[in-house]
Amino acid sequence: MCAATMTVQAQEKNNADSVFREIAENSKEDKDIRRFALTRITDQNVLREIAANSKEDKEIRRFALTRITDQNVFSEIAANSKEDKEIRRFALTRITNQNVFSEIAANSKEDKEIRRFALTRITDQNVFSEIAANSKEDKEIRRFALTRITDQNVFREIALNDKEDKEIRRFALTCIK
Repeated sequence: MCAATMTVQAQEKNNADSVFREIAENSKEDKDIRRFALTRITDQNVLREIAANSKEDKEIRRFALTRITDQNVFSEIAANSKEDKEIRRFALTRITNQNVFSEIAANSKEDKEIRRFALTRITDQNVFSEIAANSKEDKEIRRFALTRITDQNVFREIALNDKEDKEIRRFALTCIK
């Protein structure tokens, strides 16, 4: 009797899950109903599909993101949702992995705002040093990275050796104590 009851309950749960999923994915005309359905969904893949879909309504995408618990999903959206800065920024606020911030700071060269945001979340001095010392980097990003550095040797190195960018060199000199 107990096994049969458990089987029926599991089947009922699967039916409910499929209804909530169907509504969340397809009831585009009613955001309130979709949000309610999203509150009942625990399947991270369904939530990721909605949050990562650039054709989806922003409000619904953001709500789906609030229901996600998987750090890999936040990382994926932050790294790949280049067409939607708001969603990308929101995903970044949910990330706790320093490596993801470092990766975005180093490789999102087309989006200064996202890079700057990632840099504000980084604690690794090596990432700041690498960006600040790279003369091919954007000046604004280099300067921002310099403001986050605590190692006097990095300021010294840039002040002594950066012959290509006098402005950054001068800024590094002002940071030497």
